Formats: sequence, C-alpha cells, structure tokens
Amino acid sequence: MNEQKKRIKSGISLRIKWLYVVMVAIVITIVVRIIALQFDSTAAAHSKVMHERIIYEEPIRAYRGTIFDRERQPLATSIFRKRVSTEFGSEAFDNKEVFMESVDSLSKMLSLFFKDRSAKEYREIMLAERNRRYKLINPHPETIHCSRLARLFGGRDSVYTAYDIKRSYKPLKFFRDVDYNEWEYLRRLPILRAGANQIDEFDYRIYPQGNLALRTVGRNDKYSQYGIEYAYRDKLAGTDGSRRVQVVAPGIVCRVEGSKDKEPVNGMDIVTTLDMDVQDVVNESLRDHLANEQAWWGTCVVMECATGEILAMANLGRNKQGEYVESRNYAIGQPLEPGSTFKLCSTMALLEDVGMSPDKRYQTGLGEPVEIAPNIPKKIVDDHAIRTDCYGRPTNGKVDMRTAFAESSNVYFTKAIHEAYINDPVRYERFLRRLHLDEKMGFEELGEQPSYIPDMKQIAREGWAPTALVNMGYGYTLQLTPIQTLTIYNAVANNGRMVAPRLLKRIERDGKLLEEFPTRVIDEKICSDGTLATLRSFMEEVALTGTAEAFFGEKNCPFRVGGKTGTAQIAKGIDGRAIRYKDNYYLGSMVIYLPADKPKYTIMAGICKKRGVGTYYGAGLAGPVLKRVATFLYNRDTEVPYTALNAEATQRPLQIKGGNVSHIREVASAHSLDTKEGPTTKRARWGAGFVTSSDIVNIEGRTITAGKVPNVVGMGLSDALFLLESCGAEVKVTGAGCVVHQSLAPGTTIASGEQIKIQLK
Repeated sequence: MNEQKKRIKSGISLRIKWLYVVMVAIVITIVVRIIALQFDSTAAAHSKVMHERIIYEEPIRAYRGTIFDRERQPLATSIFRKRVSTEFGSEAFDNKEVFMESVDSLSKMLSLFFKDRSAKEYREIMLAERNRRYKLINPHPETIHCSRLARLFGGRDSVYTAYDIKRSYKPLKFFRDVDYNEWEYLRRLPILRAGANQIDEFDYRIYPQGNLALRTVGRNDKYSQYGIEYAYRDKLAGTDGSRRVQVVAPGIVCRVEGSKDKEPVNGMDIVTTLDMDVQDVVNESLRDHLANEQAWWGTCVVMECATGEILAMANLGRNKQGEYVESRNYAIGQPLEPGSTFKLCSTMALLEDVGMSPDKRYQTGLGEPVEIAPNIPKKIVDDHAIRTDCYGRPTNGKVDMRTAFAESSNVYFTKAIHEAYINDPVRYERFLRRLHLDEKMGFEELGEQPSYIPDMKQIAREGWAPTALVNMGYGYTLQLTPIQTLTIYNAVANNGRMVAPRLLKRIERDGKLLEEFPTRVIDEKICSDGTLATLRSFMEEVALTGTAEAFFGEKNCPFRVGGKTGTAQIAKGIDGRAIRYKDNYYLGSMVIYLPADKPKYTIMAGICKKRGVGTYYGAGLAGPVLKRVATFLYNRDTEVPYTALNAEATQRPLQIKGGNVSHIREVASAHSLDTKEGPTTKRARWGAGFVTSSDIVNIEGRTITAGKVPNVVGMGLSDALFLLESCGAEVKVTGAGCVVHQSLAPGTTIASGEQIKIQLK
C-alpha cells in the first residue's frame, strides 16, 4: 500500500517536473522568437510595409499651367486623370466564394460602363490576375536574411509573407484613365469597394490646336526639348503638395491630425501673342504650296508692325514619308545667305551712309554677265533683262536705283556697293552692325541661332575684301535667320522704329498678373525719314510693277503692299545634310507689309527646294503663300464688327456648359435654377443643360458608346476633349466657350486617330 502511494507520488512528481520543463521551454521559445524578430530584417520590413499601408504621405498634385493664344484659347492645357490598379491577390479577396460571387457582378457592371469588352472577358481577366497569388511562391535567396535560429522558429514563414506583400499591383487592363466623377462611381462597385486599389493621379496634357505651331508651343514629354513647353517648363510645372493620411476603412482615408500638410502651388499660365485663326491660315497655305512645289521645307511668320507681336509662325519640313510636319523651327534656327531680300540693307546703306542719289544709273547688261571691276574675277548677271524702267521707258540696260530695286538687279547693287566701299570695307560692316543684324532677337530659349556678319578687317588681311563686298551687295557671304530679315523689314514699315519680335504677352497664376512682356524697342530710328520714305516707295514699286506684280499688282490685288523678293542658292548643312552650290538647292523668299499707307502687319515666307520641277525664284515660291495670308488679314480687318447683345438679356445663362451631369446640377443650383430631367437622364453620367423661359434647366442626357462619336455639342472644352479622345479621335479646336459644332455626327463609327474638328463659342 505504501509502495503504491510512493509510485503515485513519484509519477505525479515526474509529470510536474516535465510540466515545468515544457513551460520553461515555451518561455525560452517565446523569448528567443521575440529576440529573433528584433533582428529579423524581413519581419521588420513586413511591419514597415503594413505601417505604410495604414499611415502614409499622399501627394497633392499641382496643376501644370496652361499656354494660351492672344485670345485665351488654350494651346496646351492639363486635365487630371486617375490611373487605377487593383490588387486581386489582396487579403480582402481570401474568401473564394465571396470573390466568385462578386466577380460576376463586377464583370457585368464594367462591361456596361466601358462598353469595350464582354462581361465574360472581364471575368477571365480578373480571375487570371487573382490566381497569380495562389501559385507556389519560391522565395528569392537574396530575400532570406534570417539566421538559422530565426528560421527554426518561423523565419521561413516571415520570408514568404514579406515576399507576398512586396508583389506589385496588377493593373486592370480594361481600365482606361478615368476622371474624378467616374472613379467615384467605380469605387463603389463590388470588389473595387474592398479598397485594394492603387490610385495614381497624373497630369494629362492636351493640345486642343493639334500640331498647329508645334515647334513654337512644344510638347511636355522627355523627348520634346523645344518650344515654350520646354523653355518655360519650370514656370509651367508648379510644385506638388502633400498630406499625411490614415486608412480608417477599405477605400476610406482621413487626414492625420497635427500633420504638417504642404499645399500645392499650381503652375503659371502663359499668354502668347499667337493668333490661332492666322496660324491656321498660314499653316494651310504653306503646307499646300510646299506640296504643290515638291519643296523640301518652308517657313512663314506674321508680325504686328507696332508691337512686334508674332501672330503666326509656321515651320514645315518634309519627312521620310513625304509628309510635311513641324520638325524644326527654321524661322529662328536656320541662318542662311538671304539673297536679294538683303538688297533692302544695301539700298539703305547707299542712301543713308553714302548719300547716293536714287537717280544714279548703272549698266546692268540686259541679262548678260557683267564685269564689276578688274579686281573681281567673277562676273555678275541678272536673271532677266531690264529693258524698261518703272515708268515704261526703254533703258538699253542702264537703270536707276528704283528700277534696279523693283526688278532686283544683282549687277546694279554689286557695282554700287563696290564703288562706294572698296576703299573702306569696314565702313560697310559697321553700317550693317548698326542695323543690329549681328544680334539675336530674343529667342535664345527657343533655339535661336546667331547670324553671321563677316569681319571685314580679317577678310582684308586675307585679301578677298573686294569679292566679299560684291557678294554682300546682293545677299551672299553673310547669313541671317528669317526672323532677323523680318525684323529689319518691319522696322522700315514701322517708320524706322525697330521692335523685337515677341511671342509672350504675360505670365499669370490663377488670373493674377505675375510678369508682363512689353514691346522691346531695339532702335528708335534706324535711319532718316527721307531714307525711309524712299525705301517704302521702292518696296511698293516691287509690288506694283516689279518682281511681285503677279501677286500684288493693281490688277491682281485689291489692296496695296510694299515688299521685296529674294532668291539665293544654298551652300550649308541643313537638317544633317551637307548642301553645296552644285546641288542646286535654292531659298525663295519674299517679305511684305500691309496696307502700304498705314502698315499693320509684316509677313515673311521662305521656301527651300531643289531646282528642277516648277519655279525656284522667290516670287513664285513665296508669293502664293503671302497672297493668301495677306488677303485673309485684309478681309478680316475690314469686316463690319458684330453688335454685342444687350447686357440685360445676358444676366441669366441661356446655356450651362455640358459635361458631367452632377456638375450641371451644381451650376444650376448656384444660379438658383431648378432642373428637369427625363427618366433616362437620371441614369446618364454625361449631358448638356439648357435654360427655358421659366428658369428651368432641362438636362439632356447623352449616351456614350465605345467606338462611336459622342455628342459633345453644348459641353465645355475639358469634357469634350476627354470624351472624344477616349474614343480614339484626334481633336482640333477653334474658338472658346462651349462646343457649338462638331465635324463628325454623333453615333458615327470612328477609326483610331481620325480627326474631329470642334468649334467653341
């Protein structure tokens, strides 16, 4: 009996001892595990990832500034869009039965919403994304940082978990970029409302005018380092802000109290001098004529005389596919020998600096080569015989300065410049520099290239000053950009006041003026009034009886202009091609101002082509372009202005800009207007609002169908662009306000990249 009691006590004692051992082992295990976790970088990373998912810094995007034309039509503007990614492998979808039930509903709703895929296709996409998580995950060796002891007590699980958490979000391939209101609807759908979504808000840059003035406006991407977008990128960009937020429920975040939020600073808006109506005419005129002449490239610039404001600047070159595109700004970035347009400067030097009489005559040879001087080995020839002067009198080849200028005689001006400056070539150089021909015009940030005026002292030391003088007399040896040639002609048209051409009017932010760009005067008077009057009369003679008569003579043009034509053979590297004189490439150019009595505009066009098909002379190449542009400007300025509406009649809005229906309701409420909607409109997300005589806004719902042109009439620019570009269209915009006309009818099937023109008013 006693022995039995002893055995029982011994057994109990043994079990108690083992219990103590087990308890001690558990305690040691817990302690070791805790210590291991402290040194487990993977577990720490796991904890950090979880913390960052709950509390994190949320960026607040700044709006990139808008680039406007002179009438505040947007040339480049931004719309915020949301790019959504959903993590189908999230723990929120661990319950397979719930997920399978929800995925069917979500597939149907997305198919109805986007109308680009069937519900079955959406379902297959989402299931494929979810199944990625449940495949065997093999940890990468480099992610295992646990010690053997840590691995023994769960280190491997930590690696698997951390690897699983680090997987990237899988974008929903059926998602296009959406706006705020669309996402507010989508985020409430099954699965998406679980909150396993990553939302990236980004600045979607749009160019309502398409490729008009492309090289001037530029593009906002890493490949487009040109134009206003690039030159003023810091002012346009703004500064993003941030706020600290905490996830309080799936898909719901709130601001963390006490956090120091940083408000975004929106980018500045830039108002340019460009006139899109003029730019459109210039662009089309230049493109059509380049194609007709099979030319290489061309440029055309329209400048306002008094202010120097550039109303239009088109630069088109032929690419490998034979299309004419804005690939380079030739107007400011291509210095070339100007040819006969430079005779304006030669004539000014002879009249102003030398004091030569306009009546002085030289024998021009009636189209035959003429020796200029014994020390000049090259003979000079006019491209046509000048048999009569400007008054119709026979010349026998001997002409005065007016006739020589009107008929663009090479022989006359080379003889006159040689005779006047052969004993002091530096004097001629000094006069040209007085005209600021060696200076840039202020477009350095846009890629302006310098001109070249020869150093006559150096040339004299090298022994070819006589030849250089002769060549400079009719526009060779030196080089000017088209914008420099335009500026000197504009100065003559502007009564001798040389103003710098300018593209920017002002910089604003939220409607407040930050910086203004007034007219910059380069020279108050480039020459005397007497010289100016003579030059203007010569230039008008060019149009009336000279080389531009076919386009601007009395029988061919209802208004009078002054101008000069020019033809120059090219020998220079252009667009990566080494061009030599023997290649027979020519620059045909013309500069005009109008109207002749009170000049308001100065226009220049230059076209480069190879001699062969068609003409290569300045009048024939540039004349058709300038005639079309000048006629548009003249007709526009002489139109009778419309009568403004009575102010009392415009106190109430006759129409509310269409777009998102919820926005229309908000605007109506702000104007104390009631709304009236049909049963289909209440379910529509897009529409337009019209005010009736009873102060009720009738909201007209719009159906949006994938691959079909939507009805955007009545909508604002932002919403209209979003809907049209979402269906794959390339949009061209004119006007400002809301859409009053679209070139393709609603419901029309549209091919990707097809152009739609919309007019706003």
